[in-house]
Amino acid sequence: MMARLFAFHLSETDQKALIILLILLVIAVLILGLIGMAVRFTMMYQSRRADTMMHDVAVTHVVDNPKSFRRFGWKKNNRALYRDSLIPFLIIVVGLLIWVITNIFTSRWNVSIWDDFSDLFIHVQWDNSAYPPSDPLWVRVFGIWVIARWPETIPNYPRFEASHIPSYLVAVITIVAATWYAVICQAYVARAFMIWRRSNSVYEKSLAGYHAAQDIQVTPDHPLPPSD
Repeated sequence: MMARLFAFHLSETDQKALIILLILLVIAVLILGLIGMAVRFTMMYQSRRADTMMHDVAVTHVVDNPKSFRRFGWKKNNRALYRDSLIPFLIIVVGLLIWVITNIFTSRWNVSIWDDFSDLFIHVQWDNSAYPPSDPLWVRVFGIWVIARWPETIPNYPRFEASHIPSYLVAVITIVAATWYAVICQAYVARAFMIWRRSNSVYEKSLAGYHAAQDIQVTPDHPLPPSD
């Protein structure tokens, strides 16, 4: 009954807008879930890597207190960050060289590589004025502007321009290098956190499960003293 009353107060356009909004929210939740799974996997793998880095120096007592453990661990972590970062930085240098050499010959210094790269994707019309009033793209529902229909695509996209190939290459190289470096930074944080945790847990002293009375050795030559 409540659902029928709610639908009665909403126009057909408003109902379509809410359905599309719900679909977009579901897609966004799925994407965020996949990203979260990838981040969790990286955190777990890099935590094990931190253990591997610190295992030998801990078991051989090269470091024997939390402070020296953290100091040594962060030095090794910084070196790992430097080594891991070399590849994405070399990739971005290659992309920069392609961009500079291309612009020397074409003189397209003021053209954005991302404008050229967008040729490879679908372009949609987001301007409400491009749609008929009877079927608008955006409608106001409960005082909020929401999308009411699937947007229409702009003709001639996606397309491939041979003259834009250098921009395509540089854009892909930049995305790959940036993503790679972001994962490396996340790995660095994961290792640093694990090193900090291990510095507290490896050297902590706990009396859990310990009973002082069980340590007393009773022999005929050394009887227990009389109790009060």
